[in-house]
Amino acid sequence: MKKTLPLYEAALRKLGELRPPSRDTVMVHRWLAADRRVAKAVRGLGDAAERRDFPSVTAAASQAQLAGNESRHAAAQLGMQVCAGRLVSGR
Repeated sequence: MKKTLPLYEAALRKLGELRPPSRDTVMVHRWLAADRRVAKAVRGLGDAAERRDFPSVTAAASQAQLAGNESRHAAAQLGMQVCAGRLVSGR
C-alpha cells in the first residue's frame, strides 16, 4: 500500500487535470471524487491497521467499499468497461 497508494493518488491528480467533454463533466467529477474517497479510506485503513485499531479498520474498509461502488457506478455511466469492473460483468 505504501508504494501503490501514492501512484494511485498521482494518477487521480493527473486525471483531475484533464478536461472532459462538457456532456461528461458532472459524471467525471463524480467518478474522480469517489476515487479520492477510496484513496482516503485506504490510507485510513492502513493507518488504523498499523495502530491495531480494528474498529477503525472495519469502518475504513466499509468506506472504501462504498466509495469503490460509487466509482464503478460513475465509470459505468461514462461507458468505462474496465473501470466499471463488476458492474459491467455482473449484468
